[in-house]
Amino acid sequence: MLYRYLLLLLPVLLLTACPADLEVEPAFVTVDGFQLEAGPGRGAATMDVREVWAFADGEFIGVFPLPARIPLYRVGPVNLRLEAGIRQDGRSVTPDIYPFYTPFERSVDLQSGVTQELGELPVTYRPETVFGFVEDFEATTPRVFTEVLAGAGGITVQTDVVRSGAAAGAVILSDTSTLVEVATQRSYAGLSETPVNVWLEVDYRGDGLGLFGVVGTQGGLPVRVFDPGFLPRDTWTKLYVNLSPVVGSSGLAELRVALSTVLPPELARGTVYLDNLKLLYFPSR
Repeated sequence: MLYRYLLLLLPVLLLTACPADLEVEPAFVTVDGFQLEAGPGRGAATMDVREVWAFADGEFIGVFPLPARIPLYRVGPVNLRLEAGIRQDGRSVTPDIYPFYTPFERSVDLQSGVTQELGELPVTYRPETVFGFVEDFEATTPRVFTEVLAGAGGITVQTDVVRSGAAAGAVILSDTSTLVEVATQRSYAGLSETPVNVWLEVDYRGDGLGLFGVVGTQGGLPVRVFDPGFLPRDTWTKLYVNLSPVVGSSGLAELRVALSTVLPPELARGTVYLDNLKLLYFPSR
């Protein structure tokens, strides 16, 4: 009887003797960063990618700050898709995949506990991206922000403080010209058609405050909508400005992109430097 009881109890004893932690050690993939290959006619390849968004076989894995070490609880062949992550309007609370960069895709063979180093990932602009303008202030390209809406001087070209190339733009602010507003000479049509996906890239540094927006006329009345902007910075800073909300809310069939700069009240004069402004959007469907 005791023998039969022990035989019945044996499976239970074996199960309770197994280790509690049966997790398999993950495989790892490391990413140092992203490298943009802009291509002809698409301006300088400046970028500020903060995170990588990781997908494995189409499944979202997570968002990881760069440089990244990505754990993957899988083994064997896996199709990786790694997307460049930016901060909309430079704000830490709005991380997002930048829609105009191509994803990096690769098939990898994962092994538990093994790390695969991918280094810097090359990306380009998506082929369907429309460049409304590229304003780099170089001598070989025409000026874009030539209409002065308020203040004096507008954006002047200078060669002393540049982000890339040989020249950059400068907005001079003073106690007699505390506000300077400029707009593109050209108007752009169809940008407010849904789905609205309009962005502005800009490199800037300087003493002033700034806002980006759109201006135009509707029913004979002026329309001005501004929202995302920038704060003073003493080093060059890359911004990915999502203009979609202001473009969509403006309701303008044709619009011009505008920039408003303001001198902080504690300063008697200041300068805002601008370079590599790009208007990007997708064609209407």
